[in-house]
Amino acid sequence: MKISIIGGGPAGLYFACSIKSLNPKINVVVYEARNESVNSFGLGYTMQSLGNALLKRLDENYFKALFPNGETPLITQALFKTNNDSRIFDFSDGFSVTRFDLMRYLHQKALSLNIKIKERKVTPVDIKRLKKSSDLLVGADGVNSIVKQQFTKSFKPHVHTAKLQLSWFMNETDQIRKDACFYTFQAPEGVIIMTSYPLTETKQVVIIEMSNQCANSGRLKGKSPHEAIPYLNEILSSNGDNISLTLGNLPWYSFKMNTTKNLVHENVTLIGDGAMSFHYSAGQGLTSAFTMGYTLANCLLKNHDINTALQHY
Repeated sequence: MKISIIGGGPAGLYFACSIKSLNPKINVVVYEARNESVNSFGLGYTMQSLGNALLKRLDENYFKALFPNGETPLITQALFKTNNDSRIFDFSDGFSVTRFDLMRYLHQKALSLNIKIKERKVTPVDIKRLKKSSDLLVGADGVNSIVKQQFTKSFKPHVHTAKLQLSWFMNETDQIRKDACFYTFQAPEGVIIMTSYPLTETKQVVIIEMSNQCANSGRLKGKSPHEAIPYLNEILSSNGDNISLTLGNLPWYSFKMNTTKNLVHENVTLIGDGAMSFHYSAGQGLTSAFTMGYTLANCLLKNHDINTALQHY
């Protein structure tokens, strides 16, 4: 069997490693433009209990390989703050990991399983050719999936672009934080939302989100993420925190909610954000990517032909 996977992000590489672990005889090829997965959307992930369990199925020693510089804080609580209030709630146990470290680990794991990773930008012509030459073509290439675009009449995708913008930052101060943080602050321009997850006790991945109206008002109007940092630090430190954002070298993004009516077209299927996407604060994007990859791999293992496996999936 030959499986071609478009997209070498978490969904594509997890599925590749999972199916190759279950059946080493399968020929698995991953196509990924050079550095695209490392440089694309976001700076980090939250790995909660199910995501950790699925990684453990690939590799008993995954935790040591994923965090070579020592343990990251275990997240068990979430801190919610507004201008005048703060509350703590239970949070599904998990860890934060940078996008770079997760991609490094999954890439190395794939190579150790003799999975071929081809660095090339796939075109619509390539999609048609790979569909014919592969037993299974998997679109794991994100919200703007070229695979999904090629077969849009069958997948019937729906994309909703929210009227807001967001970007990623880092925050590193002397203040110890082991909780996931969800801040909603009222500024003169409008509501500013901060979500953060700890990488170490003093360093966090931070996402800042606001409505388009807020971003185009007052002291935020026309500001890039870099230019907005001093004002964001001022607003987000106004309730007793020490916030000192540093740039994640990413622009402001519009957030897209993405779903598809169907997951299968003949011998083509979708996994990860190409099939469905979640708001980042839910912490479910990575879990969904791994779950879909694991499910698809096991459906292929348990069924004798591709069509039955894909219907099962």
